[in-house]
Amino acid sequence: MLIELKNGDITGVVDTFGGELISFMDKEGTKYLWEGDEAFWTGRSPHLFPIIGTLKDGFVLIKEREFSLNKHGFARNSEFEIIESTENEVTLLLKSSENTKEFYPYQFSFFVTHTLTEKGFTTTYRILNNDNETMYFNIGGHVGVRCPINPDESFDNYQIEFNNKLSNDCYFPHDDSPIKKESAIPFFRNENILNLSHTLFEKGPIIIDKINSHELKLVNKKSKKGILFSFDDFPVLALWTFGQKKAPYICLEPWHGLPAMEDDKCELSKKPYAIAVEPKKDKSLTYSLELIAP
Repeated sequence: MLIELKNGDITGVVDTFGGELISFMDKEGTKYLWEGDEAFWTGRSPHLFPIIGTLKDGFVLIKEREFSLNKHGFARNSEFEIIESTENEVTLLLKSSENTKEFYPYQFSFFVTHTLTEKGFTTTYRILNNDNETMYFNIGGHVGVRCPINPDESFDNYQIEFNNKLSNDCYFPHDDSPIKKESAIPFFRNENILNLSHTLFEKGPIIIDKINSHELKLVNKKSKKGILFSFDDFPVLALWTFGQKKAPYICLEPWHGLPAMEDDKCELSKKPYAIAVEPKKDKSLTYSLELIAP
């Protein structure tokens, strides 16, 4: 089911399947979110829960039992329930069921709230532990943004500007095999500008662990028009597009977790950045996007 949102001249569309904000448009009719295209990637802005990426050896131990989950978990392929809806905001719910317990044995409520603001939107995750023991999970966003935003531009007309200078080694995984910690490559060296090109992504995503900049601008180098993306609640940022296909989008992916690592333990509770929520308690995380007009 599709839900239309509006705040002044800004409009959005939310799909209850996957709980995603699948369209976001300004008053001029410019679309900023990737809306899917089978020629490049049919995904749009999936929610990653309760894992990020794939699992080492294809399984994880939860409550001393083995469970298998597909890449990025099951939320992205689940139907959400509408809990509350106003003109500019909707809250959706994915609740544990007999089906989810086949992959993830906890009782939980996963709320996703999309709010249109005057200049953009916020997405908030709230995970409530309905179980009688501590619940563990990873979670992340995967926001597909059109790049270039306008048809008369190209991908390499754009750059990412971080609000702080970075000095990070980065992972560049070629496939879904477990990542070796020693495979991190020196990339950012006291700099905050990343000039975009499809060549950067020909082998896969760029994963920035322990990122110290939680705000970035994706802008046209000349006009400086674009978007501001904020993700204070997440320690990892991944950047991805289908470089070999020269895809016209880039995914901004704030993660509270990492894909399968070679030194991973089998237990979900010991995966990098696993969140622990006590019984009857909850955890909330938010990311936001705002339009930049020079």
